[in-house]
Amino acid sequence: MSILYRAFGMLLYFLYTLVGNYGVAIILFTVICKLVLLPLNIKSTKSMRETQALLPMTQYLQKKYKNNPEKLNQETSKLYQVYHVNPMGGCLPLLIQLPIIYALFGALRNPTEYVFVGTKASAVNQSFLWIPNLSQPDPYYILPILCVIFTFLTQKFTMSMNKMAENEQTQSSQRMMLYLMPLLIGFMALSLPAGVAIYWVVQNVFTFLQQFIMMRKPVETIPIMEAEKKLEEYSRNKRKEIKAVRQTGTDRMNQYMGSTNKKNKEHSTPSVKMTPASKRNVRKTITKIPKR
Repeated sequence: MSILYRAFGMLLYFLYTLVGNYGVAIILFTVICKLVLLPLNIKSTKSMRETQALLPMTQYLQKKYKNNPEKLNQETSKLYQVYHVNPMGGCLPLLIQLPIIYALFGALRNPTEYVFVGTKASAVNQSFLWIPNLSQPDPYYILPILCVIFTFLTQKFTMSMNKMAENEQTQSSQRMMLYLMPLLIGFMALSLPAGVAIYWVVQNVFTFLQQFIMMRKPVETIPIMEAEKKLEEYSRNKRKEIKAVRQTGTDRMNQYMGSTNKKNKEHSTPSVKMTPASKRNVRKTITKIPKR
């Protein structure tokens, strides 16, 4: 990970040379990173909304096949194929972002090692707005409070626009994370350098605005009857395809067998008709006694 730390540190140092202030450089640095990751976030949000549009039908299938998990998985997979939805499409971009976010934190936690590398290290100790020293935690606890507020708002808005909870247990877990995650982030911000807290606040503000713009329009769910008709049509077409493939295989086998039999007949050795000896010759041969 040190390679990523140094790469992000070089970018941060370049921004610092442009603006001359470490706090402003961190803000620009965060915005640039979020813009680079924006296509992945857009893809994740799009996949999430497509999955949400199928929520009524997936809930219907869960009730219909609650005692048959194998059939439930088959029908759910078939439903996603019919509507060209990848349920894991929302998770993959987030997994890709994890090492990037980790590298950002690594560079910001150790700016003297990865950003300034011994030169102008005093820039880390600069003041910014109400913060007397960016290398130390916020003494007024304003940044940790902002971390809690914006983390909560972002999660709350996302949950309100993406009602994917399918049972009481899932809803309970989401509610717990809604309150637990902001408090955890705020607690961490109490001991982290103020520069890291600035990054977290700015990226949460950016994420909130992004989600607000992309998810302000409610998702149009697909009616159950329409989804059922498409599933039935999909099943019929699949059966026809399988039948056609089997018929084609049978025809080819019959054609091959017919061709093989024909070749065997052409290359077979003609039979020789054996004519039995006449009774007279046989009798002569048997009864004739040579003279002594």
